[in-house]
Amino acid sequence: MRRCFLLAAGFFMLFTFSAYAQQKIAYIDIKQVIRDSKAGKAANASFQKEVEAKRAVIEQKRKALEDMRQDVIQNGAVMSESKRRNLAETIEKKQKDMERTREDIRIELQRKDLQLTQNVLKDIEAIVNKIGQEEGFDIIVEKTEAGILFGSPATDITKKVISVYDASR
Repeated sequence: MRRCFLLAAGFFMLFTFSAYAQQKIAYIDIKQVIRDSKAGKAANASFQKEVEAKRAVIEQKRKALEDMRQDVIQNGAVMSESKRRNLAETIEKKQKDMERTREDIRIELQRKDLQLTQNVLKDIEAIVNKIGQEEGFDIIVEKTEAGILFGSPATDITKKVISVYDASR
């Protein structure tokens, strides 16, 4: 009885492994597609331009705040107590305003980055589906998310996806 069970289990495993061996599988490195495709580069350039503009806003506020602090340091001894106190309160308010602005900008930039990335990913998904159907792939996995430590270059369709994506733009 035990021998029959082992024999049946062996045939089942052989059948299962042979079914998997016949599947056409490929992988893609999404990060590389985003980094190297024309659309990904354009999205990154647009995002970096916005980051620099926001950085300039923060720098302008920081400079104004620093100028006020320097004014207190240089002229504090000759200022009246009420003027010094008012200036200290103004500096504190501007410091809080700058911190709030910095946080608002950080959140805004995170949203913008997520939106740009999602737009590119949506396009990539359509292209991967098209390639998968046209070339008869059973499975296409993402290299880093699937935890692929090694994959044959023959099963890597990343460059093909970049090529098709760039041609569609």
